[in-house]
Amino acid sequence: MSLFYSGYFSDEITVRLIDLSELSFSNGKSRATMRKKVSFLMAECFQNVIRHTDVDPEISGEDRYPGFFMTRNVNGNYYIASGNLIRNSDIGNLRSKIDNINKLGKNELKSLYMKVLGTEGMSAKGGAGLGLIDMARKSGRKLDAEFLSVSEELTNFYLQIYIDQDGLDEEDVKSHLQESRAVYLNDLLRTNHVILAYQGDFNQDSILPLLTMIDQNMSAHPSGKGFNKNLYHVMVEILQNIMHHGQVEKDKTEGVFSIGFMDNLYYVDAANYIDNNHVPAFRKSIQDFLSMSSENLKAEYKRILREGPDNPNGGAGLGVIDIIRMSRQRPEFRFEAIDDHKTLFYIKVLV
Repeated sequence: MSLFYSGYFSDEITVRLIDLSELSFSNGKSRATMRKKVSFLMAECFQNVIRHTDVDPEISGEDRYPGFFMTRNVNGNYYIASGNLIRNSDIGNLRSKIDNINKLGKNELKSLYMKVLGTEGMSAKGGAGLGLIDMARKSGRKLDAEFLSVSEELTNFYLQIYIDQDGLDEEDVKSHLQESRAVYLNDLLRTNHVILAYQGDFNQDSILPLLTMIDQNMSAHPSGKGFNKNLYHVMVEILQNIMHHGQVEKDKTEGVFSIGFMDNLYYVDAANYIDNNHVPAFRKSIQDFLSMSSENLKAEYKRILREGPDNPNGGAGLGVIDIIRMSRQRPEFRFEAIDDHKTLFYIKVLV
């Protein structure tokens, strides 16, 4: 499972994020302690962005640098990272805290945590580094931090955590983190104007959190472009298409979904595997729909409502018609043969 998010942060999105993380454990052999540890670290890392972003991107003019979060499950080992704007005047204090934390062992971290909790108490931002101390304690790893200058006043602060089941040494962990470098991934998302990208198993439990996260982000968008019912409908159709019609392997329906915002338009991309036996009818239905005028497409929609699809086992139906009708431009559909059994179906829609 991989989830990348570059947008606006809230407590509701944190909850949905934990819902998604729990799914990655559902069919695995991970222990309950590992599940709790990962869920805690994801929530703490995500909340770190909410608590410690002093800068309002809209006011500062730095809306190109929204908060960033990622989590990846690779063979049962987890990468968690966040990125957020901080003031340059805060870098020294934050760097000093992280350096001090990284010098301490398990028992020393526990003592420091209790000391900070007991003597300095909690502040509006969650304490004097308590969250950072707790992340180091729970992960059992050094905190990997990076500071990337944005302007004379602002810097993007990146925090990465690696949780493994194999007991790797710190040098191996550092190598893994370099392969999944948060700075590079955040820049990739920002360059391509991506709000959210998800790769994993598509089912009812994963679709609902994704929709909620996107809805929350749209509501807080600095452009003022809020909830868009056509976009929401298109997303639901695409996500359900993957869930209901994607090829199932090992009880999972693998797929990729992303949504971005550029030039006052949302664009949705998705891909999933389908059975080769269904490709001819599916492809023909789509080609027929794309060749129809708006009036004929509307008439075909009503006909399918009355009579049902011509080929329910492979042909495209009402969902594809809805996507075509609601798209601002002609949607892009593509089929790429993978092997003798499956084909990758790709769709791109602008709303």
